[in-house]
Amino acid sequence: MFAPTSMLLRATIIALFASALIAVDGPDTTKVPKTLAEIVGSTPSATFVRCLDHHDIVAVYCEREPQWSGRLFIYQRSGEDIDWQYSYPDSYEEFRGHYVVRFRWIPLKQTMKPVLEVIESTYMGNGSLRVWELDGRTLRLLLETTVRGRYWDASAVFAVPEHGEARFDGDHLAVEYQRPSGEEFDSIHLSGSIQITDIEGRAIPSRKYEQVCRWDPAKRVFVAQAPTSP
Repeated sequence: MFAPTSMLLRATIIALFASALIAVDGPDTTKVPKTLAEIVGSTPSATFVRCLDHHDIVAVYCEREPQWSGRLFIYQRSGEDIDWQYSYPDSYEEFRGHYVVRFRWIPLKQTMKPVLEVIESTYMGNGSLRVWELDGRTLRLLLETTVRGRYWDASAVFAVPEHGEARFDGDHLAVEYQRPSGEEFDSIHLSGSIQITDIEGRAIPSRKYEQVCRWDPAKRVFVAQAPTSP
């Protein structure tokens, strides 16, 4: 058996502490507040962002600890009163991030329904972009892809050495919504750079990163294409 490394021990301690924090200090997702004022009074920090074209819908990020613990909720409201809470798919709970880095409402050509972009992160700094469509009283996932921290699926195009490591540079990849000339639907364009180190931790020249996520009209989801390094 291998002796645990200091990095592994640190990751284990963080995971154990994080699970304890969620158990003790996490919000009760089954209890829907009656008013927006109730949210403000029950959480250390709450950020409200109204939907662009549906002002009766609001996204609320309840932050327990900055860059450590928080939860994003979406509510239907009538003035200050909350009518109902939109629900996430059951599968989301297992894989969601520990806190939200950024969230914003976005317009998409391919749907008239409200669409919310969310970038989340784990305690270790790894995170995903998720694009949600409000469908009835639930959230439907249109895209999920890694945009922050460790890049686990580094392909040969990025020349990551064996047993090396690749990480996205900066806070997260840039996210742009574009409609290429002659195309009917919007695409999502991700860009940035990747920092690469070898097994000894020596830095290798960084590589540019670009990826396009194209709309599949039959499945009504975005499909991430193979990334490139221009």
